[in-house]
Amino acid sequence: MAVPPPFLTVFIPAYNEEANLENCVQVVLAKLEALGVSAEALIVDDGSRDGTAALADRLAQQSEKVRVVHHPENRGIGGAFVTAAAQARGEWLILIPADLALEPDELRRYLQAAAGADVVVGLRSDRADYTWLRRLVSWTNIFLVQRLFGMKERQFQYISMYRMEVLRQIQAKYGGADRPGIRYWRSAFFLAEVLIKARRLGYRLVEVEDVRYVPRQAGRATGAHPRLVLRTLHDLLHFWLTGLWRHS
Repeated sequence: MAVPPPFLTVFIPAYNEEANLENCVQVVLAKLEALGVSAEALIVDDGSRDGTAALADRLAQQSEKVRVVHHPENRGIGGAFVTAAAQARGEWLILIPADLALEPDELRRYLQAAAGADVVVGLRSDRADYTWLRRLVSWTNIFLVQRLFGMKERQFQYISMYRMEVLRQIQAKYGGADRPGIRYWRSAFFLAEVLIKARRLGYRLVEVEDVRYVPRQAGRATGAHPRLVLRTLHDLLHFWLTGLWRHS
């Protein structure tokens, strides 16, 4: 008898996350089991250079709820997201970083909001760990996405949960046999791109406010690298200037 697909795929991008990965998988799956939610953890090892790949394989061997995809080279979190969207077995997909980045109890609120949504958009509770420069970058990103694309949401770069139907339709509408429907996966703009395209396709976006954020305890974050910030700005402006976002 065929095993029914899980309700939720927890996508965990992992690049040199040996210090965080095992705890993330165990904590998230335990919390979802306590909530009575069928789930799988899909780890995308993104060309790690430490022991992440071997650890991910071990976790998959220990539990049928864990699967692993290995990238031969680092493609960034957007490239890992494209892979996860193609490989996920769940009805929904949520991206949870290997350092967690949210209080696991908050998963209940995402699941509750899913009943009336196609995308659940998380709004993190605080940015106390942001430098003034990162705060400026974040504010500028939010301002531009709202003004240029008519989006009413208040954040675009934190943890969202997506109905897989949405991601499949984005692929069908905007992608091709050898081209992902998420065009700007090489920068952090891909997160906003997905929300913009979902809105244009008529899907329901529902915000969950004040999601409790948990600062990174180990490893090194790479999201604020100046090169990535500039690439994100370039992609945002390119998407707007080409008018591709209007095609729904």
